[in-house]
Amino acid sequence: MHALQPVPQRGLLIVNPKASSTSRRRFKRVVKKLEAVVDVTVRQTDSRGHAEEIAKRGAGEGFDVVLSLGGDGTVNEVVNGLLADGRTAAEAPVFAPIPGGSTNVFARALGLSWDRRKAVGEIVAALEGGRPRTVGLGRVADEKEERFFTFCAGLGWDASVIKRVETYRRNGRNFGAHYARAVMAELNEHGVEGESMEVEMSSGETDTSTGMVVVQNCAPWTYLGTLPVNLNARASFNAGLDVLILRKLGLSATARTAASLLVGREGPDGKHAVTHHDLSRIRVRASLPQAFQLDGDYLGERTELELTSVPGALRVAC
Repeated sequence: MHALQPVPQRGLLIVNPKASSTSRRRFKRVVKKLEAVVDVTVRQTDSRGHAEEIAKRGAGEGFDVVLSLGGDGTVNEVVNGLLADGRTAAEAPVFAPIPGGSTNVFARALGLSWDRRKAVGEIVAALEGGRPRTVGLGRVADEKEERFFTFCAGLGWDASVIKRVETYRRNGRNFGAHYARAVMAELNEHGVEGESMEVEMSSGETDTSTGMVVVQNCAPWTYLGTLPVNLNARASFNAGLDVLILRKLGLSATARTAASLLVGREGPDGKHAVTHHDLSRIRVRASLPQAFQLDGDYLGERTELELTSVPGALRVAC
C-alpha cells in the first residue's frame, strides 16, 4: 500500500512587470524554483492598486501562500489586500516578498538576501520548513483612508523628496542618484523649512516639527544601494513604532543630519532631531497640508495622521 503524498501548498505569485529589476528570464527562474514546493498560480498587475485587488481576491480563494515579485509599493498593496476585511494573521495566507524593486526595504528588513536567487532559495526553505514567523505592522488612518504599512510612513520634507524621486525614476533606475538629485532640488526650491506639525505620542510626550516626521516599523529606514540608512536603528517588527521628529533645520544642520543618516548607527538625535522608541500610537497634525509617503510611495498631501502599532499582524515565510 502506497503512502499518501502530501498535498502541495497552493501559492499565488503576484508580479509587477514594471518593477525595476524584473525581466522575463528572471521571472521564469523564480517560478521554476517555487514550483519545487508550491503549486504556483501567476497573476500580473497592470496598474497602481491592482496588486491589492489581486491579493484580496486570492485570500478569499483560499491560497496557502501569496508571494510578490516587485518593489516595496507592490509589497504594500499585497499586504493591504491580504489583511482586507479585518483578516487576522491566522486567517490570511502566509506572505513572502521576493525582491524585485530598487530598494526592497521590507524584504531586506526581514533578513532576505539582496540577491533575488538567494532570496527565493531562502523563501523555499522557509516554506519547506512550514514554520512561518509573525511580524508586527503599522497602520495609518487619515482623512482619506486607513492602510497598513510595513516599514515607514512620513509627513513633510522626506515625502516631498520622494515625490521628486518618483518623477525622476520614470526615466531611469538609479535610485541613489535620483535621491541625491531630489534632495538638492528640494533644498534649492523650498529650503528645509515647512509648516508647523504637532506630534502627540502614546508615551504622553508632545513635540513640534517644521521639517518632517518619520514613523518606522522596522530598521533600516531605506537603502542607498547596499548602504542602510537609519533614522531609528532600534525600530523592530517585535516592538511598537519608532518616530523621528525634525524640529527645525537650517542648511548646515541639514548637512549634519544627512551625514549622520549615512554613517551613524543610531541615526540623528540632539537639539533639532529627536527620536522616540516603541510607541503604540502617534498622532500628527499639520497647520497646512503636507506631503505624505507610505512605504516609500508618495500618496499626496495630508493634514492629520493617526498611526498605530499592530503586533502580530502578518505571517511571513522567511
